[in-house]
Amino acid sequence: MQSINLPQLAPNATTTRTTRRKANGPATAALLIQMATEILAASPTLRQKANITLTDLAAADKVRKELLKK
Repeated sequence: MQSINLPQLAPNATTTRTTRRKANGPATAALLIQMATEILAASPTLRQKANITLTDLAAADKVRKELLKK
């Protein structure tokens, strides 16, 4: 049986730390609302299982727009 060797890091390879960017809570929440709205709008079965109506999705979109204004 032949062994498989994983490629090794180059001897001069260095790792650099990246600074963590500050989270933007309202923008992140707006993005998550948009993603969920798109998924639920496309899937009537999932909407029915979650007991969410199209009116609920419209209300969520209004909240998303308010979050983007902040």
